[in-house]
Amino acid sequence: MPPDDPRAAPSGVSPTAPGRDRSSRSDPMVLMVIAVVLLAARIALGFYTSKHPLAEPDRVHWQPIVFADSLARTERKPILYEFSADWCGPCQTMQREIFSDRDGADRIDKLFVPVRVVDRSREDGRNRPEVAGLQARFGVRAFPTLVVVHPDVGEPAVFTGYPGRDRTLDQLTQAGVSVMTELGRHPPALPDSGPIRLP
Repeated sequence: MPPDDPRAAPSGVSPTAPGRDRSSRSDPMVLMVIAVVLLAARIALGFYTSKHPLAEPDRVHWQPIVFADSLARTERKPILYEFSADWCGPCQTMQREIFSDRDGADRIDKLFVPVRVVDRSREDGRNRPEVAGLQARFGVRAFPTLVVVHPDVGEPAVFTGYPGRDRTLDQLTQAGVSVMTELGRHPPALPDSGPIRLP
């Protein structure tokens, strides 16, 4: 550009890019604000996931309530009713340590017709009739409650609370083997999931 061109920058001043008339001094401040917001969001997400870990997949093959009795008779296995609620912390721990664990889920599937019974009274104000009926039948007042029962033999075995993985699997295995023995069925081979004492 010739020196007498009116578009030429005054002496000692660098030409600016076309369409850029504002100062670039505000850019670092904007970038700093964005960085602080992103950092705060990352910290909040980390705190949330530490309090609410991502759910692991459930490996148990849960059956619908309506099919439980017929499946128990056909397969000659006891029913395992797992009474739980979404808000129940010990239920979530049991979910993680037993039902999401391959060996724990395999043990449950081999020994039982597993049926999950989820209480929704807190969220919905009431439960479905089949859920309320089972809770009344087995006197369920707390979660988790596990019930091992067969429609044709013996009395139900009821376990309330979650005393930990090994003790829970031990209790369930003993109850399941006991029912199978009453039915004249030899219990299946089970995966090694820790110290399990059979009757």
